[in-house]
Amino acid sequence: MAGTRPPAQRLRGSAIAAAAAALIAAAPAPAQPQATVLRVYFNNERLAAAPDDCAIVFERMRAVPKSEAVAAAALRQLFAGPTEAERAAGYRSPFSTASAGLLKRVFIEHGTAYVDLHDPRALLPGATSSCGAAEFGTQVERTLRQFPTVRRVILAIDGDPRAFYGWMGQDCDLTNDGCNPAPFGRRRARARGSGRRAHRVTA
Repeated sequence: MAGTRPPAQRLRGSAIAAAAAALIAAAPAPAQPQATVLRVYFNNERLAAAPDDCAIVFERMRAVPKSEAVAAAALRQLFAGPTEAERAAGYRSPFSTASAGLLKRVFIEHGTAYVDLHDPRALLPGATSSCGAAEFGTQVERTLRQFPTVRRVILAIDGDPRAFYGWMGQDCDLTNDGCNPAPFGRRRARARGSGRRAHRVTA
């Protein structure tokens, strides 16, 4: 009959199609981007043994693209605040999507995490209440202390620790190195000289 191929040709065609299908099936799947799982910490009065204790926090997990700058990644997740589902489950924080861009840079030297913030004073007016300050400080410190290289945390506003601790109503003392701005200035100058991002850390 016209239009039909001999059996041998049909067999060869079927074999070629089967081989092509096998090659497609055996092809490796596209590589999935690697992720790093980090922890952030929020308050939750439903879980706390003492609901009015603003320094009790609970961990939440966050998956972020794999990076050496894990301290910066963790703080960005923290500063974005709890998700809607987490808020519905009772998690609370002074941070929200409005404060997601709060971090300027973070670096770790000799066990101290230095956290430089964009000015949060108009953005987070409630953070200076007694409970708000406890939530702010505890959430930041616990989030950073998940990294074994971090033993303490010092914060600054635009490179000035005195501005941050003054806003929080806290003294400049041994716990914050007397609000010494020198580490922030040294790091900024070093970053300009080297061209590297100042928040790139491997904690």
